[in-house]
Amino acid sequence: MGNILGLNTKTRDSIIEPDGMDWFKGLAWIAAGIVGISFIATSVSVLWKMIFVALGIVFWCIGGKWIGKYVSAYRAFRQFVPTWDQKRGMYDRFAQELNTWQQEGIVPTCCDGDTLYFLKLQKERLKKRGLTMTDRIMPAKGSGFGTAAISRKSPWYTTDMVYESIKRTIRFENSNGPVYEREVEQVMYEIIVHTPNDSQLTHITMTCPNCGAVSPVAALEEGCRYCGTRFKITDLFPRVVNLFFLKDKTTATISGMTGKTIFFSMLAVFLVEFACVLIGENGFLPAKLAVCFLAAGFCGGLLGLVLASLRLLVTLFDRDGMKPVSLFKWSSSKKKITNIMQKYDSNFSYDKFEGQIVALIRMAVFAEYPEKLACYRGGQRDDRFSNILEMTYTNATCLRKVRLEGNILHMSLRTWWINYSETQGKVHKTGDCIDVEVSRNVAIMEPPGFSITSVECPNCGGSFDVVRQKTCPYCGGEYHMENEGWVIDDMRLLR
Repeated sequence: MGNILGLNTKTRDSIIEPDGMDWFKGLAWIAAGIVGISFIATSVSVLWKMIFVALGIVFWCIGGKWIGKYVSAYRAFRQFVPTWDQKRGMYDRFAQELNTWQQEGIVPTCCDGDTLYFLKLQKERLKKRGLTMTDRIMPAKGSGFGTAAISRKSPWYTTDMVYESIKRTIRFENSNGPVYEREVEQVMYEIIVHTPNDSQLTHITMTCPNCGAVSPVAALEEGCRYCGTRFKITDLFPRVVNLFFLKDKTTATISGMTGKTIFFSMLAVFLVEFACVLIGENGFLPAKLAVCFLAAGFCGGLLGLVLASLRLLVTLFDRDGMKPVSLFKWSSSKKKITNIMQKYDSNFSYDKFEGQIVALIRMAVFAEYPEKLACYRGGQRDDRFSNILEMTYTNATCLRKVRLEGNILHMSLRTWWINYSETQGKVHKTGDCIDVEVSRNVAIMEPPGFSITSVECPNCGGSFDVVRQKTCPYCGGEYHMENEGWVIDDMRLLR
């Protein structure tokens, strides 16, 4: 475990990628052996021929040893299958639950109600379209940084942004077989809420893991008033409240790409030099071969490093098809939103805000009848939203406009996504922006709970799913969600 500037890292038991230097050492010794054996084609004395040929064979044996070491490590690396380890913490547990949810339909228990609600809505849409989705997430192989976490404390609880390099396989199938499949290397981020402030347990609300009703955490410890189930604080926390992915190359991929580029660059330079030797004037063959190998090693190696650096530079701009985002606007938007909201709520948490906006957008996109949602007032939804099968948030939100009308604060936001959609039986990937207009009543302090699917009726105290219904099923009173959290006033797709 390490701690550098607030960044905690936990290494993962994995296999180290093969060392490319072993490969190049082997090639260097084999090249020296070829030069030695080439003395057999010269006019030097038999004794010297025997000496250099013997040396060449020895050099070949040494080179073969290094090549064999590399090949053995390469095979072990290829055959190694990394796995999630639940003993390592919430990050691994939720990653494993995502896999079992997709493959076996076992409901995740590590996430909050909003994330689970989105997963269920997604599965309903896939079923309606006659599709199944496999979203398999596995830890990346190699000597990466492992699992990293950045902690942020609030008066209510602590929030961790935990991330790690992963390999993700996404596949969609219908009755005739697969219709889309891709493998991609990404960094998976989980936002995890944990360590609640004991003095705030009567104020922090969350959904009951058993029945889904909303209650203060302190009440759940004594027994849910709706189902009677009692929970320990360890049953309720930690919880994953947001999930997103960013495309990124793993250390093993970068190392392999660099090594291959240098090798083929050296090979190209050698072949050019060797061709020049063949068509040139007669000369001392060992000397000519030595010049070819030296040129390949120095000139080809240097050229390969330059080309590999250019390839790596190109990957920095590979955003998996995501639309361009201004780094300045993205980095400044978080600060602007935080400064605006702290005027009305000194305990404002940007992580919670971002999670709510992501959850609201996903619900509005995947709901069959969005107009029935208490959190959506956007009118007729763009038909293209109904074709989306999977939404990958890319951790990019920019503030566009903000205005205050009475006590209602309106924000215009642009969010960045990688979406998978189906049209005419074909699935395609697109980098989309979703613009949303959101609003809320800032005269009423937002409760510290982090679920927006279940609420408590202010009239009768009944708990119900505000996402599916706008009126309380117990007293019939209309629920104004803008008094408790954010609502979507408009939503537009930019593709």
